[in-house]
Order: sequence, then C-alpha cells, then structure tokens
Amino acid sequence: MKNILARGGVEFLAVFLGIALSLWVDDYRENVKIKKDVHNSLNAIALELAENKETLLHTIKSIKFNDTFTDRLLDMKNFDNQNIVTKDSIWHANIIPLGNKLYVNAYKNMVSSGLLYQIYDRKLLNQIQTVYEYDIKNFEWWVDYETKFVEHIDKYIFKNLALSKKAYDWELDWNNSKTINGIKTAEFQNLMIGNRSTRDALKYYSQKLNKSMENILTGIESYNKLR
Repeated sequence: MKNILARGGVEFLAVFLGIALSLWVDDYRENVKIKKDVHNSLNAIALELAENKETLLHTIKSIKFNDTFTDRLLDMKNFDNQNIVTKDSIWHANIIPLGNKLYVNAYKNMVSSGLLYQIYDRKLLNQIQTVYEYDIKNFEWWVDYETKFVEHIDKYIFKNLALSKKAYDWELDWNNSKTINGIKTAEFQNLMIGNRSTRDALKYYSQKLNKSMENILTGIESYNKLR
C-alpha cells in the first residue's frame, strides 16, 4: 500500500513538475518574443524620429533664411528700389508656409499593439509619450496656425493686390499702382509682422522638439544595448 502511494506521489510530482516546466518555458518564450517586438518597435520609432528631425531642421533653416526677406519687404523705401526679380524673391519668401506635419505611425502602432507599455525604462517611456502625445501635437497646432495665417494673406492678395497676368507662382504686377499701394497699407504690414511672429514661434517649438527627439534617440540606443 505504501509503495502504491509512494509511486502515485512520484507520478503526481512528475506531472506537476512537467506542467510547471511547460508553463515556465511558454512564459520564457513569450517574454523573449515581447522583448524582441519591443526592440523592433523602438527601432521603428527611432527611424521615424530621425525623419522627423530632418523635417524640423529644414523648418528651422527655412525660417531663419526667410526672416531676412520679411525685413526687406517691410522696408518700403529700399524695397521700391529693387528690381522685379528681387521683388519676386522677397515676395515668395513671405507668402509660403514653412511648417510641415510629422510622422507618427510607428508610435501609433506601438500603442495599439500594447508594446509601448512593455518598455521597462519608465524615463524613456515618459519621454516618448510626452513627445508624441503633447509636443508633436503642439508643434502641429502651430503648423496649422501658420497655414491659416497664410490663407488670410491670400485673401488680402486677391482683394488688394494685382497678380501678374503672366504669373504661375503668385507673382505680383509690380508696375500696377494697386500692388504698390496695397503693400504699403497698415493692414498688409501687420499681416507680414504677424506672419513673422508665427514663424518665430514655429521655429522655437521646432528647436525644442528637435532636442527632445535627440534625447529619445539616445535613450533608445542605450535601452537596446541592455536587451
């Protein structure tokens, strides 16, 4: 009887250990898969942020370059003495939107898969969430605001200025008195000053966001080295 009980106990223990080992192996494999998926998703975010940084740097460079043209347009005394080609260049620099939307698909995919919350580095997780959930949205609000501001400028152009009959890219007729008088009004000057202020804000948030993205890229590189 004792031998039967002992043999039954050994068999039960063997079954129990077999089940426990099987569960442990399954859990181990799942953890390995999750770590691999998190690694791949973070690499996708890193690529996305690298592309976004290029967009931000281009925006910053464009705004810095075009700022000088705003000053030249507002200086009416010297502007009148410029030739038509120069006037066109100064004009175009002041009427085109310079901001662009950023990529966010890699982040959205990581959120929807639940992998974002598998990042064990809480600091890195917080940095990624802050950039995507707040900073990028704030930046793109200014991109939209700049576009709307340019729309106000467009309305002013149609109402108060004269486009060249040979224009393909919003060139003005600089020999038309309507154009000459239209760019000298307080309303037009205020539009140009307001547009410059909007661009300055866009440049500020571009620089701030670019720095935050640099920190995340550094964090992702360090995180992946520890996997």
